[in-house]
Amino acid sequence: MSVTRSPRPARASRAAAKPSHTEPKLSLPRIPKGKRLTGDARTAFVRAVVAAYMDERQGSIRQITQETGRAYGTIHRLLTDANVPLRGRGGAHTRGRAQA
Repeated sequence: MSVTRSPRPARASRAAAKPSHTEPKLSLPRIPKGKRLTGDARTAFVRAVVAAYMDERQGSIRQITQETGRAYGTIHRLLTDANVPLRGRGGAHTRGRAQA
């Protein structure tokens, strides 16, 4: 006996979904993917990232990565190299093991 399946309905793209809240713009430069940052350009970029993270804007590392096009690890490394104290991660903290 052969079972005929109906085609699946098309899923909405995740990229098309808009967040329910909008995060403030940090006004950071967008660096093209694959472009190396050296010298004065790197220094200026680090200053902008540190300012966005530390100032009243309080941008998260994830917000900074989205706006600049750089990887999370890159932004994290730039902040730690600049001796910036990193904030805690926020959100719910779960326990790894159940307490007996």
